Amino acid sequence: MATDYSKLAASAKKMVDYLSTKGVKVTLKSSRYQAQIKAVEIAFSGTLDAFLKSVGITATVTDLTPTEEKAISGKYKAKLMTLTKVLGTIAKGETFYIVNTYTEKGTLKTKELAPEKFNLTTSKYTTLESLDKAVLNGIKENATLAADIKVVLTELYKTVSTNKNPKDIIPMTAPAKKSFAGVKPQDKQAIGKDFGEVLSMRWYLTQPFASTWQQAFFSDISNEALVDFVVMKKSGKETIRTDISAKFEAGAAPSIGAIVTNIDKVYKAPNKNEAVVINVLKALAGENDNTSTKILAAMKSLNLPAYTILKKTIGAKGNFTIQDISAHIQQIAKVGKTDKARIKLFKSTYEEFYNVLGKNASDDSVNIVMTPTTYKKYYSLVMAPMGYALVDYMNKQPQYQEVLNKISQYMKTEQVYLNFSGDNLEFKKKLFSKAEFKFAYGANAKDSDNTGIKFSMK
Repeated sequence: MATDYSKLAASAKKMVDYLSTKGVKVTLKSSRYQAQIKAVEIAFSGTLDAFLKSVGITATVTDLTPTEEKAISGKYKAKLMTLTKVLGTIAKGETFYIVNTYTEKGTLKTKELAPEKFNLTTSKYTTLESLDKAVLNGIKENATLAADIKVVLTELYKTVSTNKNPKDIIPMTAPAKKSFAGVKPQDKQAIGKDFGEVLSMRWYLTQPFASTWQQAFFSDISNEALVDFVVMKKSGKETIRTDISAKFEAGAAPSIGAIVTNIDKVYKAPNKNEAVVINVLKALAGENDNTSTKILAAMKSLNLPAYTILKKTIGAKGNFTIQDISAHIQQIAKVGKTDKARIKLFKSTYEEFYNVLGKNASDDSVNIVMTPTTYKKYYSLVMAPMGYALVDYMNKQPQYQEVLNKISQYMKTEQVYLNFSGDNLEFKKKLFSKAEFKFAYGANAKDSDNTGIKFSMK
């Protein structure tokens, strides 16, 4: 189901009004990328749970994928909040986006805590003891880490490795709790995202579904699509390989390119509806194309009304490219003698396209792109809204869900999600083969190429 941004925005407005009466410095912030996306923006030094408690709000907070976060803020971490109790004019169950702009710079760098940094990708482990020894030694011997971070990693790992109950929620040990309390929020994110792969493998191997494991190892390919570690399990007389993707919180949405190589293995003779979906997915996974070119190819494949209108708008006789779109918009920029004239002419020229598409570029983006007489990516004013419209279209068509499920069943991929919840480590395993998927896009009309169209589990 497509996200109803107007409904979310209305609830966000009500929450802003309520918080204002409580003396909280709060803003209703519009996304730079899509004007209809609005969020409650606060600056609070603690966690969102602590913020809710401080203002007497009963609600749940849900993680978003990085792609969704980028569409909402682009800079700060965003969450989806759901009221679980009536609050003034806001009904129980109403949801809205919330962004906390308070930041404290961390000390850890990207991938500084990845398995390869602890020399864990060079071996295959056949016992828990051998894995534990390698991890603890890897932490100890890592010369780049501060002593306090080493203590945190060691105690978190011991929390998981000494846990005797095969449960999803593991309470931190007293030493882990004490050391983790002093970690900066940004560093907690780095620990969860990168060292979370190590914690997740250790948890996975002690669960009932891994009782027949024979061997486990981390991927030695940095950023390998959908594979952070591998577990070999005994099944009758056979040994089955299971690829596991470790995620922190909602986790990064995988690119469509991560699965597209398996399409032809699964669909050797696709029917008409399947062929339509396959052509779109292959277009979106084009290896040597930027995001905008991929989106245009997908829209051409679908031949949706907005594509036809766009072709007419720019005066194309046959196939056209994103450069043709830019050239057309640049002509508008050259004709307009003033900023106001250029913007007015652009809006009137592309009004029919935007109306048929059901999406548009925000006034902020149009003003920035059309104010100068030259701009590197004029086409972004067209391609970013087209990307969001394409995502909405695919999310409403069940055949896209069906194709993704069939491919994932073939890939036998699992995902493990880790969350730091209070003083607990929470793990959850999801099977791709039993998941519902959604597509997401997080670029903006000033640069439609700054992220690709991805998919993730609901």
